[in-house]
Amino acid sequence: MKYTAGVLLCLITCFSCTLFAQRAKRKPNIIFILADDLGWGELNAYGNTFNETPHLTELAKQGMLFTQAYAAAPICSPTRVSLMTGQYPARVHITDFLPEKTTRFLDPAKYVTVNRALATAGYHSGIIGKWHLDTDFKNHPGGPKEHGFDEVIASETQYIADGDYFYPYDKISTITSGAPGEYLTDRQGQEAKNFIERNKQQPFFLYLAFYSVHTKLDAPGALVDKYKKKFDNKYGDGMALKVFGGPDSRHEAPHTDNPYLAAMIERIDDNVGLVMKTLKENGLDDNTILIFYSDNGSPAKLGNNGGLRMGKGWLYEGGTREDFIIRWPGKIKPNTKSDLPVWTIDMYPTFLEAAGITKPAATLLDGVSLIPYLTKGIKPDRDTFYWHYPSETGDWKPRMASAVRKGDYKLLNFYIDKRFELYNLKDDPDENHNLVNTMPDKVEELKKLLFSWRKDVNAEEPNLSATKTKNE
Repeated sequence: MKYTAGVLLCLITCFSCTLFAQRAKRKPNIIFILADDLGWGELNAYGNTFNETPHLTELAKQGMLFTQAYAAAPICSPTRVSLMTGQYPARVHITDFLPEKTTRFLDPAKYVTVNRALATAGYHSGIIGKWHLDTDFKNHPGGPKEHGFDEVIASETQYIADGDYFYPYDKISTITSGAPGEYLTDRQGQEAKNFIERNKQQPFFLYLAFYSVHTKLDAPGALVDKYKKKFDNKYGDGMALKVFGGPDSRHEAPHTDNPYLAAMIERIDDNVGLVMKTLKENGLDDNTILIFYSDNGSPAKLGNNGGLRMGKGWLYEGGTREDFIIRWPGKIKPNTKSDLPVWTIDMYPTFLEAAGITKPAATLLDGVSLIPYLTKGIKPDRDTFYWHYPSETGDWKPRMASAVRKGDYKLLNFYIDKRFELYNLKDDPDENHNLVNTMPDKVEELKKLLFSWRKDVNAEEPNLSATKTKNE
């Protein structure tokens, strides 16, 4: 059959219009990248000048960077609970890291995780990396596969608290092949690239959960040496060896500039860059929501929390304020910085609205969707945030506390001596000036909110009768 030039042009135009319409109607892909124990002050985009994170800086230029984003907890497992359920960790009764032996886990019979909700709209889901919401690796009552992830890649198969960063991996037995000396963060980045490429024809949700930068700190030697030289150039010849020791040390000296940590962060940044490059090469970057977040602050004596007080395991700002960068081309204005308080509990409803679906029946969501704010600047009708850390696993008595933030004011209630501390975060983000004795009315206002919330979510009381007391 022969066609005239005009007919061919018409056919091509119709075909192009059909493809455009299909792409326009396609739901956005969602990639959520989570770092482990990354402090608020570690990225160039947040003011760090020692570490090198150019790809995350570029991501911030292409999207929105939040300066007052929070984790729902000061430690890993409960924050991950908030991401997967959209609920307060205190409501789920997972408020500390899950130990190797515990009866607690995220029960798939009780909770519809965000990937399962997205599946109702045709999303293909994958997790690459750390789960830490079930530590029964023999029976897997609450593993990611049990929660409906279509692809489970490189998730832990043994308790991985002290790290497992080089191939062969003894705590991630599902990775059965790799080059000698392969670095785990790089492997996760490559798996993310592969996941994107094989699923580019369908909407997908990818949860890329890096194990890094959780201690024990470890990174490729050549990269560590690069930062040791940089450290010596900044602080004096031989100082890196003096401060951080030789190759057999744990590399956890209390210094905000750490060559081992910097090397780990650079590998995260490079693999965020790989994800960005893969999306662009496959024509997906304009229709993909790309997010970078951290699960809690850096340990107080390790890393850089941007001058905020304390760190991991504490309800002070250093433990809960996190890096949060989000890009959605054509929807989110590029190179935007926001001081709106938000947190990890908001991710679930945000993803649902982006996908155009309502929350699952009988599912309670404690967060709010950020889509109206991200796309139109409409702030959520919400100004109160709650945290609860009874330290049921760590049993760190000095850290056992609850907290509430309303507006600029934050009240902490410590259990060990029943004391209260009040801070104005606008004037005093480092929480150096306790206002509890000068603003009694504000204390009473926030106490009522906090106590009412703890009752509403049935928050567990910490065990103060145990004999051991741990300090970091």
